[in-house]
Amino acid sequence: MWKACQIPISRHWEKSHKPTVTSKPKHGSLILNHELKTPSYLSAVDIHCQPGGYDWEKSDNDTAAGAIYDQGVYIYAMGRMGPLNDDIGLSQASYIRDHMPTIKPKKILDLGCAVGHSTIPYKTVFPDAEVHAIDIGAPVLRYAHARAESLETSVYFSQQNAEQTNFSNSSFDLIVSHILLHETSTKAISNIMNECHRLLKPGGWMIHSETPPYANMDPFDAFILDWDAKHNNEPFWSASHELDPREIAETSGFNENTVFEIMAPSAFELSKSKRTNIFQGGDFGGAGLWYIFGMQK
Repeated sequence: MWKACQIPISRHWEKSHKPTVTSKPKHGSLILNHELKTPSYLSAVDIHCQPGGYDWEKSDNDTAAGAIYDQGVYIYAMGRMGPLNDDIGLSQASYIRDHMPTIKPKKILDLGCAVGHSTIPYKTVFPDAEVHAIDIGAPVLRYAHARAESLETSVYFSQQNAEQTNFSNSSFDLIVSHILLHETSTKAISNIMNECHRLLKPGGWMIHSETPPYANMDPFDAFILDWDAKHNNEPFWSASHELDPREIAETSGFNENTVFEIMAPSAFELSKSKRTNIFQGGDFGGAGLWYIFGMQK
């Protein structure tokens, strides 16, 4: 799969990386930090077996890792993330809008945004909000910025570690992530939760999307899903699927009484009945449900 993405992108590498450097942003912005080091829990293996990982770059202006990831996600999901690979973000943002109407964010932060698949839906669902997004990898952020510009969407991207950001205390109304936690170590998750608490305004929410936890899951199904931990270079998969949101609330200072866990319907699945043409997802189109948990400061 990765070769199928890499080969055509490598052919056009010289052209593909230039627009992010030469074009002047009309909407959002991109701030990179060349001094930022990739945490060992991300550099120890090539996550998802993507060669070189998300931060590999051939030059200072490289976007290849982002382009490879963008195409790879579509192939890996067999199209069921939607034509823009945005199903997780759109599903979560739509759930917040439709089921949590008291949340009217003016400033949103997306953690571990990669190429912005799940980031852009927040600007669509909450058009008046100021949307920020961070990631460790410079090449995926360059691609994310160029992609957002091409979609005429204002997102403020910056290269940062979600464990410790440079944002001021109480900066955001809403902090979100999408399948980020299973890519991070147990210690990093704790640090990220503490950082979310610092960054949220009083009354603000942090809400995370993940694949379903192992609690109440059939042991055989959990065993099958655990395959990813060893065979898809996701070493923290197992531990992350045993997280207890209420324990997170208690240790990170959130209001335990506000903790919620739900299975939200896929935005792509819900839209299938409204479409007249099915794109290449075919019979596999529709991701079904996403596990979402959150809590309030």
